[in-house]
Amino acid sequence: MEEQKDLVKNQAIEDHPVDQNIPQADKAVFVDDDDDNVATAEDLEAFIRDRREKEKQKNEKKEKTDVFGEYAAPENSIDPYLEPDPTLPWVKYEEPLFLSRGCRRKPESYVPVNESETRSCCKVTSCNWMCGIRQPGGPTFDCVEVRFKNNRKEFFRLPDGLEVTEGDVVAVEGLPGHDIGIVSLTGEVCRIQMKKRRVDPNGENVRKLFRRAKASDIDRWMESLQNEGSALMKTRRIAQDLHLEMKVNDVEYQGDNSKAIFYYTADDRVDFRQLIKVLADEFHVRIEMKQIGVRQEAGKVGGLGTCGRELCCSTWLTNFKSVTTSAAKTQQILPNPQKLAGQCGKLKCCLNFECDVYADALKKFPPANTPIRFKKGLAMYKKTDVLRGIMWYAYEGENDLYALTAESVKNIIAMNRNQEYPERMEDYQVELMSTAALAQETDNADFERELRRMADDMSDEDVVQDSRNDRHDRDRRDRRDRKGHNGDGRQHGSDQQRQRGADQHSRNEHRQHNNDRQRDEQRQHSDEQRVRAADHAVRNSNNRHNNARNNPRRSSNKDKRSSE
Repeated sequence: MEEQKDLVKNQAIEDHPVDQNIPQADKAVFVDDDDDNVATAEDLEAFIRDRREKEKQKNEKKEKTDVFGEYAAPENSIDPYLEPDPTLPWVKYEEPLFLSRGCRRKPESYVPVNESETRSCCKVTSCNWMCGIRQPGGPTFDCVEVRFKNNRKEFFRLPDGLEVTEGDVVAVEGLPGHDIGIVSLTGEVCRIQMKKRRVDPNGENVRKLFRRAKASDIDRWMESLQNEGSALMKTRRIAQDLHLEMKVNDVEYQGDNSKAIFYYTADDRVDFRQLIKVLADEFHVRIEMKQIGVRQEAGKVGGLGTCGRELCCSTWLTNFKSVTTSAAKTQQILPNPQKLAGQCGKLKCCLNFECDVYADALKKFPPANTPIRFKKGLAMYKKTDVLRGIMWYAYEGENDLYALTAESVKNIIAMNRNQEYPERMEDYQVELMSTAALAQETDNADFERELRRMADDMSDEDVVQDSRNDRHDRDRRDRRDRKGHNGDGRQHGSDQQRQRGADQHSRNEHRQHNNDRQRDEQRQHSDEQRVRAADHAVRNSNNRHNNARNNPRRSSNKDKRSSE
């Protein structure tokens, strides 16, 4: 029996020479003492095939591992950046349906929306600047202003015997059906607003206000609002499939869910008749297409401006005033389209905010682009610093700029009219600190004061002394500027200054050289001082953290004093 088993085993090995690499222990697995459990050739082939697959998978796993030999996460592990941890509570995000309507949550029937909630949530609010003022005797104004989604506001007439207040949720007349909105203005302010919008209070175009909204009206209103997000995405997809050159910006459903207004922007005229048919079959509501401009689009969509704050047209700017290029020219702003354009691609609305200040200041300046003549040559106008009252001129054919005050330029122009020509323009030049050096000096002083305020050991006397130093610095700069202006005037009227022109020119060059050297030394000293101040601030912050960690009672008392 033993000889027969050895014969079968040797014959299997001779038939399959690839099995020579298999260890003897693995080969013995297929051989049993029992005659019925003898390994066959098919079993050996299956065993070899399994071993090769396992080795192949093992090699693939080695290739997937990092080159540094880090541990590879298992397949069923959770990625902390892509998937939430099931052991932690997960807050579900809910779309703020009523945020664009002027409230944070679903309003209640016959309960006015709080004023603080209205001002903090809606896009463009209406400020009742006559709030708290006693109204004159007589009948009250029978029209109110009602706001809807984003910045859409309309006027409605009150029925007899109904009084509403600001924040009431009301049902108004729609085209067709009814709509739901929130009252934003009432009384005499609404009358003034209608006059400003050129709406006749006694006209037939003013629609009616039915009543305060019931609970059923608000529930139906909420159902219609839930369809706006999906309708906007579907409409954009349909317009793209129809190859229409238009951009759908917003969708507004009516309160009774019977009508939808689609706001869009387009450069050219768009034939959207086929689009209306597709939308009517898709949403089963009355479709109204309304084209708006890019500025209105920015007001509806919202966003952040280059200043880092929300757009003015979507927060508080209710009355739009056209912006022209003359506003930028009045403020002496460089013609850089990238800095003058806002999010909408048009000129920024904030260009109008300070335009009147610059226009009043320019009245004290002589006419721009007016050349002035000296015995040394003709000087051409280059640029103006409106707020500092300085005008820059350069000799014709030269690039060196000279700073002159506006009064000096006026006097020189008057002298040229009388056929009088000063000796040189250098005699009227005002010595000004460069903008970079002035900003560097101001930044260093502010940085030092801020560090002292942040220090824990600073007393009230130090704060008072800092304020006195600030006031002294401002007075010193003002005296220096006034001295420069008066000195320039004296130079203008002095005949002695004209006679010693050559000596003055050499002295000016020597003074300019000294000023440049002092400015370089000051800049180097300020850089070293800033580095020392930054190191001091880091050390103070580390000491504060260590003290707070070692003495929690002191840190809590310090927080209490800061809050008080």
